[in-house]
Amino acid sequence: PERPSDPQSATTNRTASQDLSPYYEASVELGEEIAALAVDQMQPYTVMSYGKAAIVGLDGEQEHGVALLTTPYGNVLREAAGGGSAWISSATKRAQPGASIDIPLAYKDALYVRSHYDAMSITLHDVPLPDEIAVICCFANRGRPHHRVGGLSIDDAVGEDGLT
Repeated sequence: PERPSDPQSATTNRTASQDLSPYYEASVELGEEIAALAVDQMQPYTVMSYGKAAIVGLDGEQEHGVALLTTPYGNVLREAAGGGSAWISSATKRAQPGASIDIPLAYKDALYVRSHYDAMSITLHDVPLPDEIAVICCFANRGRPHHRVGGLSIDDAVGEDGLT
């Protein structure tokens, strides 16, 4: 069976400056909390693919969500997923409560494994409020059912460079 996981967290967007370093710093602790929930929800399955997203309330900028999803957050997700050499696909946008977002998923060790190109659609009914940012982590335990578009197979993936 497929086991998707999509924990999210809304945090107050307290800054509107050019300096985005507070977002990078906050993303580590936020990532640890969200990743722990995701791993717990995935049990007893192993994480095979991942993605991430942020929805910024209307008082913020899309760039604030992007800043929360950069490398510090991604590294926490990789560690929680049991490793992963591929970059983590992401989506960000500004929206009001009730917004939906499609979070792209890819195989955690090699982006060229097409069987794991997928997406998870979620709707956040109560967030983000204008001064909030919803941060989302998606894990999945498999690729698409009945995939047949070719490309690198998961059995042939090396997982050293994040691509093959």
